[in-house]
Amino acid sequence: MTNDRITLISDENAPEELTDIYTNADSAMVDGNLPGPTLFGNQVRALAHNPALLQSLINVYETFADTQSVNRKYLELGVLVTSRVNACEYCLQHHTPLGAESGLTYEQLECISDGVWQIHRDLWSDEEWVVIQYAEQMTREPHKINDAMFEELHRYFDDRQIVDMSMRFALCSAWNKFNDALGLNTESAFQHAYADLMGKANTD
Repeated sequence: MTNDRITLISDENAPEELTDIYTNADSAMVDGNLPGPTLFGNQVRALAHNPALLQSLINVYETFADTQSVNRKYLELGVLVTSRVNACEYCLQHHTPLGAESGLTYEQLECISDGVWQIHRDLWSDEEWVVIQYAEQMTREPHKINDAMFEELHRYFDDRQIVDMSMRFALCSAWNKFNDALGLNTESAFQHAYADLMGKANTD
């Protein structure tokens, strides 16, 4: 299986211990819904060059799922803002449908896609707004985050939740760079899900 920059490990050439991971990564629909935040097909096929690393990262996201402390809508919102700031189409196309499932509105998703959330404060609740501000500042200039930002965060989230969000957004930024540096393309199921959703947003 080829990519413009690296060879993606095909199902036929994948180590046997990765069979379950490959099967789950390729599941476009689970009970009629897109899968929750996880590694996806082309990321898996790239990371399969180092099976131990791939499994370790899977374990990280399974831990997030098993010990979730933050409403998924806020996580998807922060991931989308991070991905939009970093201009990562792979993550935007994956997480826009997931964001819709988590409760973000089509209007909000379109606003993120266009990168204009700062001029549409009225679209966001106070909790959503502080997540947006934090995710954006973490991605652009984390060294400039100040105590005032944390006062706002602590109005809505406890320390555990802030730590979990911080790690999720930081990992998202790393994935953005990984995907774009390797030139990974979005899998067709998510391309169609994204196009269908944004088409609906534009006609509502």
